[in-house]
Amino acid sequence: MPAQETIIDRDPVTFEVVRSALCAICAEMKSVIMRTSFSPLLSLSADLSCALLDRYGNVVGQGKDIPVHLGAVPFTVRAAFEAFPIANWRPGDGVIINDPYQGGTHLPDISLIMPIFHEEVLCGFSLSRVHWPDVGGIAAGSSSVSDEIFKEGIRIPPLRIVENGEPRPDILNLILANVRVPADREGDFRAQIAGARRSEQRVQELASRYGIGVLAEVMADSQKYSERILRHRLSRLPDAVVEHEETLDGDGIDHAARPTIRVRVEKIADRFRVDFAGSSPCVRGPVNAPFAVTASAVYYTLLAFAGGDIPPNGGIYGVAEIAVPQGSIVSAAYPAAVVAANTETSNRIVDILLAALAKAYPGDVPAGSYGSACVYTFGGVHPATGRRFVHYETIGGGAGASSRSAGASGIRVHMGNTMNLPIEATEASMPVRFVAYQLIAGSGGRGRQQGGLGVRKCIEFLANGVEASVLGERTLTAAHGVAGGEPGSLALFVLSMRSGKRISLDAKSGPHKLSAGDRLEIVTAGGGGWGRRMEQQQEH
Repeated sequence: MPAQETIIDRDPVTFEVVRSALCAICAEMKSVIMRTSFSPLLSLSADLSCALLDRYGNVVGQGKDIPVHLGAVPFTVRAAFEAFPIANWRPGDGVIINDPYQGGTHLPDISLIMPIFHEEVLCGFSLSRVHWPDVGGIAAGSSSVSDEIFKEGIRIPPLRIVENGEPRPDILNLILANVRVPADREGDFRAQIAGARRSEQRVQELASRYGIGVLAEVMADSQKYSERILRHRLSRLPDAVVEHEETLDGDGIDHAARPTIRVRVEKIADRFRVDFAGSSPCVRGPVNAPFAVTASAVYYTLLAFAGGDIPPNGGIYGVAEIAVPQGSIVSAAYPAAVVAANTETSNRIVDILLAALAKAYPGDVPAGSYGSACVYTFGGVHPATGRRFVHYETIGGGAGASSRSAGASGIRVHMGNTMNLPIEATEASMPVRFVAYQLIAGSGGRGRQQGGLGVRKCIEFLANGVEASVLGERTLTAAHGVAGGEPGSLALFVLSMRSGKRISLDAKSGPHKLSAGDRLEIVTAGGGGWGRRMEQQQEH
């Protein structure tokens, strides 16, 4: 029998218009959340991601957002549908979830899933994953060093928090009772609802214009389209089996702990298999990655390796085969602490995968990056207002160079995609002063193409009793070069006390109690270089 004709064959223009519209809806959804949220982390830094799902829960469109958020969507949705079967969803429902052991990433990432109906027919779902600057726990900002998940904040299994389009006050009040600035967190949550409503409106407009049947057909065929392109790209590359391993810069608790991540990558025909056998067991500190986070890093690396232009959706996830030892640092076992895996371990996983692939495809992958999101948090009570404040921020660093260009400087890389948070906005609302914020000359690895530069940021606190933490990487292990390129510079974290005492911090450290006049200095690592410099080539 001849193959069934698809909408791509029958009407490729309509297919591409509708497929692109789904991605545009995700971008508009994100814009609504940014414009209505309370937190600068969302409104200015854009630490959030949006996706659209078909009526079965498969991703059909997503924004150009944060890879660690988006790659975990299938696991989040699966957990939500196990708790609330698809047949039981009604218009105006909304399910909230952040549990890393039920498809979440880390506790500050709050996901809201809402259905989209048109003429009483379920068309799909919207999902937003928003980083709340605080979800309780032992430290302001909910991103510090602890030894179990209970100390990291409130853990939310799938709960129906929205009914008939409005939040349930009992569940919302329970959650807000466990965070430090509840009014702001409620504002951020209601911004998520506003984003979901906008996506619902836009999808309904598509269904009205093209019909529910055409919309469903495009959703299904867009996934087949992406899978076909990805498998074709892989099949054209030479087969290879490569391995690599690196150690992390400790876990923040056990100074002797240097957990190892080991990978074996097999690219055979159109198959891409990653095996993490030999990686360290879970450690006490918060660098343990839930499987959803590890999978996100693999999906991102695979798509980037394949060219970076394949529309990401549910069609690509089945191409990557992932094997992990259960209860390991790449498949965290309850109740291990996990908050730093989202920002630090995930980026190191990407660099380790790229280092392995560079052994077979040096011209197709970049050198190592600063391997981090470099999170710092602080909080306390503002002396001028008496109001509690919390601040969460990520800092850029050096990206790895490639065969085609130098590495970018002072940016978030790989698993993070947030924007620079203007220091003026922070100084206007927090009792802090930024003493320095600059690129570090010479911090990128040398090579035919130079690695990107790291960043130095120095913050002076203007109030007593401030609680501060840092979560970083690359203080001990430099970003690797490729094809003879040199490694980048190391990261550095220092507390300079008002008394003149300087305290060098581990890569994961806190919470620290600080006073007015104390300073926190953060230096992020440089990216690795690509290729030998001309003078090196002449020497050889």
